[in-house]
Amino acid sequence: MDLTRQTPRAEIAGPGVLQVNLNWSVTAEADLDLGCMVATSDGKGAAVQPLGGEFGNLDAWPYVGLDQDDRTGETSDGETLRISLEHRHQFTKLLVYVYLYEGAADFRMLGGVVTVSAPSGTWRIHLDDSPAGATSCAIALLTPGRDALEIRREVRWFTTKPWLSNQQLIDKAYGFGFAWVPAVKPSL
Repeated sequence: MDLTRQTPRAEIAGPGVLQVNLNWSVTAEADLDLGCMVATSDGKGAAVQPLGGEFGNLDAWPYVGLDQDDRTGETSDGETLRISLEHRHQFTKLLVYVYLYEGAADFRMLGGVVTVSAPSGTWRIHLDDSPAGATSCAIALLTPGRDALEIRREVRWFTTKPWLSNQQLIDKAYGFGFAWVPAVKPSL
C-alpha cells in the first residue's frame, strides 16, 4: 500500500521491528542519507544518521539503528533504519528524513522510494515530487497511539541555506531542538 497525499496515515501495531528502507536509482550517482530524529518521554533525543557516524542501536538507547551508508545507490538493499516496536511507548515522536550528501543538485530524477515494513503491514512512500533545489525531505512522522505507532506521510521538502544545514532546517520545522555541529564523512 502506498502512503499518499490522499491516504497519508497508517497504524503500526504489535511487537517486533519496524524497518524503513531507502532506495534510489544507481544511475543518479548521488549519495543520499537516511536518518531519524528521536524524542522520548523522558526528554532524551537523538539523531541517527550516517553523517557523524551516528548509526544508533536497535537493542539499546535510542532503540533505532541504521544498517549502513550506501554512498552510491549501488547496494541493492539501500539504507535501512530499524526501530524497536518493543520500546514504542517510550517515543514521543520519530521523524524519518533523507538528505543529499553529494552528487546531485536536488532530488528530481533520483527515483527515491521509501518502504516501511512491520509485522502489521508494508507501505511505500515515493519521493517523486521534489521541487527544484530541494536538498532534504522530512519523509514520515511516527507518533505513539494507544496500542500502536501512527505513521503519517510528510514528504515535506527543504532547501539548505548557507547558515542552516539540512538537519537544522528539518529540526526547526518539527521542534526537536537539537544542538547540531558540522560533520563530514570519512573518505572511502
